Amino acid sequence: MRMRRFWAVCLFAMIWFVVSGVMASAQQTVLKFAAWDYELNQYDRELIEAFERANPDIKVEVYDFPANEYPDKILIMLAGGEDLDVFYAKDPTMYAGLVLRRQIMPIDDLVQRDGLDLSAYGGVLDNIIVDGKLYGLPYRSDFWILFYNKDMFDEAGIPYPTNDWTWNDFRETALKLTSGEGASKKYGAYIHTWASAYFIFGLQKHMGDLVTGDYEMLRDGLQLAYQMQMVDRSAADFATNQAMGAHYRGIFEQGNIGMLYMGTWYIQALLHDAAQGLHNVRWGIARLPQWEGLPHATIGNVTPVVINSKTEKLEAAWKLAKFLAGREGAEILARNQIMPGYVDEAVLERFKEAPGFPEDGAEALITETVYMEWPPHRLAGLLGTMVNEEIVLAMTGNKSIDQAIADMKARREEIFLLNP
Repeated sequence: MRMRRFWAVCLFAMIWFVVSGVMASAQQTVLKFAAWDYELNQYDRELIEAFERANPDIKVEVYDFPANEYPDKILIMLAGGEDLDVFYAKDPTMYAGLVLRRQIMPIDDLVQRDGLDLSAYGGVLDNIIVDGKLYGLPYRSDFWILFYNKDMFDEAGIPYPTNDWTWNDFRETALKLTSGEGASKKYGAYIHTWASAYFIFGLQKHMGDLVTGDYEMLRDGLQLAYQMQMVDRSAADFATNQAMGAHYRGIFEQGNIGMLYMGTWYIQALLHDAAQGLHNVRWGIARLPQWEGLPHATIGNVTPVVINSKTEKLEAAWKLAKFLAGREGAEILARNQIMPGYVDEAVLERFKEAPGFPEDGAEALITETVYMEWPPHRLAGLLGTMVNEEIVLAMTGNKSIDQAIADMKARREEIFLLNP
């Protein structure tokens, strides 16, 4: 009798366990979320796991894409009617395109309804307001700095870069650091193939943005980069880098590049790759070099977390967006040395105190002015494609710099004329 009762109790417990699991599963809201390099970088995984612990009634299904394929993959998903709920707008041109096509929803009413305090986003928020409306919350806010290989500087007996360097200092030092030939050659600098690595010089001149500013601002920077690649030979030329599909991450970590200017996001990647035994480069950081006589400035990107305008799970999607771009998410990003959009004093301290951060690098994160690579304009995507095409033609020698700038001006007028 007792044995029968025992097995009855066990059977009841099993049934209850199964039924409870089914009920819990049925009560969970499943959100579809997209990110790039989710498995590679891990910090987004940490964010999602923390969110799910805090919200057991929500399950997040993650779509993970390579960084270079991410914008195209998202556009394909949205065009195909995929029920994606929450995702990142990777850069300003992608964000502007999403707004233009009405694929993401304005969130002003939700912000007002919840009384959301936006003060911790500072001026960053202004860069994602389009036609007076806010379409996302700043998840990340990266800006460009200078990375350098301490071993190469030490071997050459050259002092490390300082936070008041000019671009002339950069060019002269790159030439001094360059040595060798062929496969064993060491380059003083690497200039990546992104258009932003070339128009960054112009935006530092405080002459406006690339939507309405004078493209003459680009001339000195394009000439500097071309001379370093084709005259000094202190940096591999654009065409070679493009043909090889070169990527700054692997290039710098080989240990034969003296300097690289890149975004703050690379700090996390360097630490991650070192922990994985992928490199042993002793590196440091400094502020981005500046044109002589001008106040310091750098460029950056705001990465907003946005909500699909067709989502059927708005409340859960909004909860996830607020978490990723709020204080909880910011602390996780800072702990992983990723610059969040939400920044207060505590978050900044957490960023600087993270293990492996260069002891002499804190001041590199202090800058007076950060210009957005592209402002949140409805035509930023089209203009971005055009500027990129002209820079490629100029840097590969298929067009003079003078002609490329003249053609940028003419093509911009045409884009505005055709898209009133």
